[in-house]
Amino acid sequence: MTQTPIQRHTLFDPSVAVFDAQRFTYPDRPPFHPPEPYPEYPFDPKDRDPDNYVYAAVRQLFVMLGLDTANYGTPAWNPLGALIKPGDNVVLKPNLVVSDHPEGLPGIQASVVHGSLIRAFIDYAYIANAGRGRLTVADSPIKEVDFARILNITGVAPTVEHLNQRYSLGIELIDFRDLHVTRNADRIMVASKELGGDPSGYRIIDLGQKSMLHEIANHAALYRSTAALYDKEITEAHNGTQNLYSLPNRILEANTVISLAKLKTHRKAGVTLSLKNMVGITNEKRWLPHHRVGGPAQGGDLYADSTRLDVKLKERAKDILITNPWGRWGAEYIGIPLYKLYQRSARPMLDRALGSQPMQVVEDGDWYGNDTVWRMVLDLNTLLFYADHEGRLHETPQRRYFSVIDGIIGGMEEGPLKPRPHPSGLIVAGFNPVAVDLFCTRAIGFDAARVPKIMRAAGREWLPLGPYTHAELRIESNLDRWRTIFAGSDLGLHYTPSAGWRGHIEL
Repeated sequence: MTQTPIQRHTLFDPSVAVFDAQRFTYPDRPPFHPPEPYPEYPFDPKDRDPDNYVYAAVRQLFVMLGLDTANYGTPAWNPLGALIKPGDNVVLKPNLVVSDHPEGLPGIQASVVHGSLIRAFIDYAYIANAGRGRLTVADSPIKEVDFARILNITGVAPTVEHLNQRYSLGIELIDFRDLHVTRNADRIMVASKELGGDPSGYRIIDLGQKSMLHEIANHAALYRSTAALYDKEITEAHNGTQNLYSLPNRILEANTVISLAKLKTHRKAGVTLSLKNMVGITNEKRWLPHHRVGGPAQGGDLYADSTRLDVKLKERAKDILITNPWGRWGAEYIGIPLYKLYQRSARPMLDRALGSQPMQVVEDGDWYGNDTVWRMVLDLNTLLFYADHEGRLHETPQRRYFSVIDGIIGGMEEGPLKPRPHPSGLIVAGFNPVAVDLFCTRAIGFDAARVPKIMRAAGREWLPLGPYTHAELRIESNLDRWRTIFAGSDLGLHYTPSAGWRGHIEL
């Protein structure tokens, strides 16, 4: 592979900064003011929250990354000035994927980015664009999410409301989705409503043969999306001749995108992190291939070939229902009653008779053999970096980028929607999503060589996305442990993978 030259403070800078706060709770008072009157703070110096250590941690990350070191400690300090110019349009893209969790608030905090982290980046983005550009906080979570609820739970809504009312910043909070779905107690989609979405509109882009899906185009008829709404939109968007994605113009018009992702496992992709966070930059989730029906022997990756026959039959029935317009009624009046009978009677008996090891009961493409979802993830990252404001691909990056990982409370096991909280105390930042994800995967105790979305991104020479090996990383931290994590036998934070990745991805 041809090594990409290091360009400081650009997409091709493999520097990673790691702040270990050794604290495992979040500040709880929006609007999350800084803990002291820093010289560069652009608002009322009386704004203060002595308990907001997250704001101070963000400042230290900037210092570790060598951002505007000449002016540090003075009112002129502008750490994001290398990435954001006066008048620039900036999008802060947090992971706000769920608004409910079986474990309540602790589970939600393990799943989404906290508002205290977002507040710090709003302030420094405002300093950098000199208050003349556009600041947007936006995401496209799963279609069932109550967006207003999660903005309030995380403190993002009251924070933005305060800044807009007191300082007239004009920050926009945008739900990129154009559709919201309601499910009943049996998880059947029973209603949907159109949403306003991006006020700037959307642009459909065809990646064609530049899509990572082109390698498996002969299996395009097997593509399925977990966002399907009793339809087969997925096979119309992706086939042997085209690979369509819909992106908000707010993303395409951005000069800089700041990704605020979560330190979290993922049932289909192994880990969430920076690359996977870009699934939230598209409104048309029904066009996103998440897996292929069937097992590998049939060209699919929904489950392993060793999966039990009863599980295969159940998945086949579910696929028939979700891809047909009559599926809602079929599920409600036939599918759910039969499924409940299966769960109560047939499955326990089969579990006892046949065993229930993870690879025997894996379903929904939630396993290490998923060969589809990582391709879609890399496609979206390709568009983020290389598509211009009109959706045309170029050979050089079209916007600047910064990656942040919220790992104060991380999420392990059945992420991204129902992870178990794992207090970790980390905030990680860098200029390249692959570099940041390589470090984070190692820090939680996983082997990045077993994660296709990271390795294929790192190894791609055309429209490159990042470094190939951990040896290319330049890690700075307030603790020696993280600077030398790749050099020793430290197994990191001992995260447990999801069931379908267990025994495969761990170091």
